[in-house]
Amino acid sequence: MKRALSIAIISVIVIISSIVFYNFLPQTKKGSENGPVGESYTFSGDWLKKGVILVFDQPPIDYLRTVGAKGTVWSVYFSGLNDYDKSYVNSLHRNDFIVCSGPPTAQSFVTSDEKLKLDASCRDIYGNPIKFLGLDQYAMCGNNPKWQEFLMKRFEEHVTGGVDAILIDEIGHVDCFCDYCMEAFNSYLRSHYSDQELLSLFGISNISSFNYREYLLEHGATSEWEDPNPKLLLEFHKARYSARVAFINKLVQHTRSVSNRVILFSGNLYGLQPNQQIYLPYLDFVVFEMPIIPEKHEWLSYLKPIPGKHITTYLLAEAAAPEKSFIAFPDVFDLTVLSEDEWKLWGHWLAEARMCGASFLIPYRAYVYGGGAYTLKADKISPYIKFLNEYSYLYDNVSRIAKVAILFDLHSTLFNSHLWRAYSAWEGFEILGVTLQEAHIPFEVIYNGDGIFVNKSLTINDLNKYSIVILPNNYELNVEVNDLLNQYIKQGGHVIKMDDISLQSDVISEIKAAGVNLGLETNASKDVGVMIYEREDTLIVHVINYSYDAQTKNFKSQTNIEINITIPENINSAGKTLKALSLPEGGETTIKYTVMGNKLSITIPTLKEYLVLHFK
Repeated sequence: MKRALSIAIISVIVIISSIVFYNFLPQTKKGSENGPVGESYTFSGDWLKKGVILVFDQPPIDYLRTVGAKGTVWSVYFSGLNDYDKSYVNSLHRNDFIVCSGPPTAQSFVTSDEKLKLDASCRDIYGNPIKFLGLDQYAMCGNNPKWQEFLMKRFEEHVTGGVDAILIDEIGHVDCFCDYCMEAFNSYLRSHYSDQELLSLFGISNISSFNYREYLLEHGATSEWEDPNPKLLLEFHKARYSARVAFINKLVQHTRSVSNRVILFSGNLYGLQPNQQIYLPYLDFVVFEMPIIPEKHEWLSYLKPIPGKHITTYLLAEAAAPEKSFIAFPDVFDLTVLSEDEWKLWGHWLAEARMCGASFLIPYRAYVYGGGAYTLKADKISPYIKFLNEYSYLYDNVSRIAKVAILFDLHSTLFNSHLWRAYSAWEGFEILGVTLQEAHIPFEVIYNGDGIFVNKSLTINDLNKYSIVILPNNYELNVEVNDLLNQYIKQGGHVIKMDDISLQSDVISEIKAAGVNLGLETNASKDVGVMIYEREDTLIVHVINYSYDAQTKNFKSQTNIEINITIPENINSAGKTLKALSLPEGGETTIKYTVMGNKLSITIPTLKEYLVLHFK
């Protein structure tokens, strides 16, 4: 379930502390050289590129320059338009930085209108107001017309305040049983089912008088999850998502219509979970919180120890929307377990994200759930960012080498015939990705939308790029996708269904039994990640270390890593030198290699944090 920021405490930190730091901003001359404040700035979307670095909150200009950032996010107008934040925005614009605000959409803190807070608050199944994350404020209902009107005006204020982009925080907040939500459900049912179908499928004899909340209470339920009719529960969730998506689209379109200039939209798609992906079509880029430590009660928690293994998440993002930038940021709940001395973790996350085509959000006075703030020291992280920028040619316009693909099916992971199966399908997808990563099997993700929220359809060409396609557990594919898979098999492709495998680890044996040259062999441990790319006539190999010691706050060196790679036909290694670039040391060294036939053999004596190998 999405865990959002507590903007109440953020705002206190921002307004009080940033007054001090703002005084340290470099002073820029006013007048003809730079133009009057806010008048000479040209709004554009040209700054939005993959690998862009942004910073959380209101850092001084020198901090932004030191870390090589393009601008800020979650930074201004939390509680509405104000002169202080507007001055900060103008200062950033004068210095060629962009500003992305992050208005919360579900917190009562952002308004002083007590009547609005109570009237538009979310209601539980008993009709009581719901508190936001258990804090002393209300969670607000996205279906309430008063709250919708408030948010549209608030977004207009952000435009007036001169922001370049708006991040819609709490974009997927939909849990409510108020009268407006009950009527939205009825409207959904009317538009999807006839009176006869409503009666036969759900026992609803009169949709005009039907109230889902009262229906649940009559059946002794304490939440929708105790609905005795699984089909009705499924439709309730579909209705919730449909109403929320419709409003987010309306909010974006309304803001664009009143802006009269370029303005981009992002959203906090927490963890890129299926119920967050449904907003992708309406966003220009994505900034998302990402869990970095195990859930206390999550049975697959062993798969995500600090510093985490997030390659699958990034591959999913690229498969879902390859044209968009994805910028990750550790969950503010998880920041409670990190000290500011653990800056090497941030270097690791930056490297992992960048080698997958994404980037990371740098924290400056970022809110930590429960109170306090987290700042990453600029001088500690800047060498990592400088490295990634200096060698950007090794990350851009590259093609990943993989013979195996995991099929991600949005319908199967979002709804399925039973919601518990959908959740299991999503978990199965994540587990499968980590299993392949730890077994050093190069893989990709191919994406199939649900046809309702995301209209991205699987094609036979998508499948034919790979020798093996794997279906996670509990997938329920439509007829068209099953037909494509059968066609793919007839053309020589291999399909592995996890439902046919007794143990998760057995998938590795199934893959190897297919007899496909996977392109990579290594003696590396499961705590070493390897990704292979090609670019024009060069081979690029990323090797990253996940073995982190929280006691020493350092990575445990891995030694004598042997890597054997099948060289693509278009790459000729003759007469070339294999160079290794190492983080955090920087610099370039030569690595010995041998070629026998089409096999490249490398031995890496020591891996500290991260290496990039390439022919030169």
